[in-house]
Amino acid sequence: MSPFRLLPALALLAPLSCLAAGAANIDFAIGDVQALSAAAGSRNLSKGAKVVSGETVRTGEGRAQLRFDDGAIISLQPNTEFRIDSYHFSGQPDGKEQGFFTLLKGGLRTLTGLVGRFNRDSYKVTTSVATIGIRGTEYTLSYLGAESIAVATGEGAIEVCNGGGCAILVSGDSAVIEGPNGVLRRVEFRPQLAPTQPGEQLLPLFSSSDFRNQDGAIQINANRLTSGPGYALAWSHGVSGGLATDATTQFGASGQLLAATNQSGTFTGQTLGESGSADGAIGWGRWATGTDQSNTPLTDFHYVVGRETPVSQLAALNGVTATYQLIGFTLPTGVPSGTATGSPSGTLTATFGASTMNVSMALQVPFNSNTYTVTGATGTVPLASTFTWATGTTGGGLFSGVDATYAGATYNSYVGGTNISGAVAFKR
Repeated sequence: MSPFRLLPALALLAPLSCLAAGAANIDFAIGDVQALSAAAGSRNLSKGAKVVSGETVRTGEGRAQLRFDDGAIISLQPNTEFRIDSYHFSGQPDGKEQGFFTLLKGGLRTLTGLVGRFNRDSYKVTTSVATIGIRGTEYTLSYLGAESIAVATGEGAIEVCNGGGCAILVSGDSAVIEGPNGVLRRVEFRPQLAPTQPGEQLLPLFSSSDFRNQDGAIQINANRLTSGPGYALAWSHGVSGGLATDATTQFGASGQLLAATNQSGTFTGQTLGESGSADGAIGWGRWATGTDQSNTPLTDFHYVVGRETPVSQLAALNGVTATYQLIGFTLPTGVPSGTATGSPSGTLTATFGASTMNVSMALQVPFNSNTYTVTGATGTVPLASTFTWATGTTGGGLFSGVDATYAGATYNSYVGGTNISGAVAFKR
């Protein structure tokens, strides 16, 4: 069985004078979070607790964030078991630093630290499936089954090796690997970590961190969505969907949408279900609970959000038919309730004219043991940075980024006796 080895390249730095040999502190722990070891048995973990080599952190129905002495941050999903096999960091890279870990079950997302930055062999994470060398600052890793994992690169490149061979995943790429000898299968979506984050607040995935350049200088708002005016919000939930334009937004530390306000009122998130973003241009997510512009309670509110591409830039695309590939999504939910049985796939196509455009979307959405075709079409409409579906489904979408590099849309479609809602994000 091959190890799953992670080799980071860019650190999230804490002042070196503050670092000492050890392992990690708990930034936050929600719900049932424990440390287990053969010598000491089990103990409950709370904010500020220390975990060391030889201990396994088990989240149960809770979740936790660990901050290691070299600056690395690891966010553990519910129902995760993560073991610190061997960790050493003296305060600076000295050739003796080491970070060996095992993900036994569940999922994690991490921003890497100094361990492994100069000596890639000093850092590895073992799973039951593959060996992965990572040269980047952020990655996501989760089990899909006992011998199946999903991995996505946030920055840099990943080398994935097992009995089926080796492959490179660059920034933004995602893949699924099934079995220790299975061939890597590239996918067009970023694997999502589930289930829902517990608690009453919209906690950031990483509660306190900063992004830095190679020389240690802080990158201001590096690849993050920033709060402010000029956003469009497409949404769907329950049995409806819609579009809010010219909105002022508030984002959390990890880029998750907290609130969006326009002339009609304010959408406000209360409990985060899931979220993602790309290049500080577009975001998507689901609020497990929230309120709408009339302060009416919301359940499973799916959204995409982004600063609107100026119409002048869309007009410059006159004559262009652009095909957008899926880069992110929310897992679909249904009314009456149902179960997402897989990840949506599909494309969005936009034909731009001098003063008009035509946008269409075709998705395959697995739900309740079936896969449904969900389509949306605008027909020929005036050129604009936002749109609503005229046929196929309810909801809408937007173009974001320079020259409409990104597109996002929501859908609410009645299929199989259920109103299925979700959000999707695309890049051309």
